[in-house]
Amino acid sequence: MDSPRRDGPWPALLETAVLAPSPHNVQPWRVRIEDEARAELLIEKGRTLPKEDVEGSFIVLTMGLLVEALRLAAAHRGLALDDETVADLDADSAANLQRRPAEFIPFARLTLRPDPAVRPEVDLALFETRRTSRLSYGPEPVAPEHGAALARLAEQWERRYAQLTDPPRIERILAMNIEAAFEDLNHAPYREELRGWLRYTEAESMRHRDGLDARCMNQAPLELWAAFHVPTLLRWKATRPWFARRYRAQIGPVATMGFLCGPFWPPRDAYRTGRFLMRFWLECTRLGYYLHPYGNLVTNRPVAARVEAETGLKDVWLAFKIGRSAPPPRSRRRSVAEILL
Repeated sequence: MDSPRRDGPWPALLETAVLAPSPHNVQPWRVRIEDEARAELLIEKGRTLPKEDVEGSFIVLTMGLLVEALRLAAAHRGLALDDETVADLDADSAANLQRRPAEFIPFARLTLRPDPAVRPEVDLALFETRRTSRLSYGPEPVAPEHGAALARLAEQWERRYAQLTDPPRIERILAMNIEAAFEDLNHAPYREELRGWLRYTEAESMRHRDGLDARCMNQAPLELWAAFHVPTLLRWKATRPWFARRYRAQIGPVATMGFLCGPFWPPRDAYRTGRFLMRFWLECTRLGYYLHPYGNLVTNRPVAARVEAETGLKDVWLAFKIGRSAPPPRSRRRSVAEILL
């Protein structure tokens, strides 16, 4: 008898779903296929970010991204995807996950079923073209009609999208991002955790197929190494201005900053937020826009408070530049075979 691991629908669906984004490209998901209809989704504990993602919200968000990617792919086969989380999601804080003895922690049970009412909602080719772009963007802001369409999509999911096109305010927020990034890199637990996900060379990138690849970071490997191994350079009066100017130059022109707001920090909210984010990002891709999130603007809480004061936006959980650029390099991914248990 053929194994459902090889010949059932799950591997084909996962070929699409593994293209979903994850924080720092950690890809924390593992899947155990039970039969053609049922599978178990698990968190790989060693691929979480306990020093940065203390609440566990971003890892839970990432699981929501994968589940929604599976759901959108399944619709192209006339299949509905039912998902049932196996425990209270608020138990998935970083501290609780680290206390669990198992390396693979059950997260949700997934079930496929035929449903004649299911219709494809997105072109699956968008998963191939969706990428984080850290390249310079063009000078044109997001078209107002596109911003309005993205806001309507967010409203359908009980979230909010807002965008900012005022150059002086954008520059103030980008300056806050640089400040937050430099401060966080001088916080040893955060720095050491993130340093383990850096891939400086092509050989490293090909070997690991995860993490933050220097070729995708729009940053010279030596500069990236210096920021994480000699972070005091980001604080010294003699060197900080040069690094700040260099970082700002690498960001390039920013005509539009985008902000997603709403329920997020409790992990139970982060799961639905992840499902929404998958659709939002694909819609941005369909409209021809790339995103570059600035995580430090929300995870560094003092700076997040200043962003709120600057923008008047409450409950921001994702801040990013949005616009058009040349196609950026693609972050590498683990294969479906590598995530199956």
